[in-house]
Amino acid sequence: MLTDESLLTHDERKAAEAAFRGLPLDSHWSRKAQMIYIGILEITQGRDIVGEYDWEEVAAAV
Repeated sequence: MLTDESLLTHDERKAAEAAFRGLPLDSHWSRKAQMIYIGILEITQGRDIVGEYDWEEVAAAV
């Protein structure tokens, strides 16, 4: 079960999306969002692992 503590904020979600799509970091994101972005990039090694078509499908499912 999800709690409010486990939900991402708007900028954390944007950071995760950008990292998975191989987009650049936005300096306006919160520190936590930037850490999420960096963490995802470390795992994916900077690769765009979700293509443009796939991302729209994933976003629609959320």
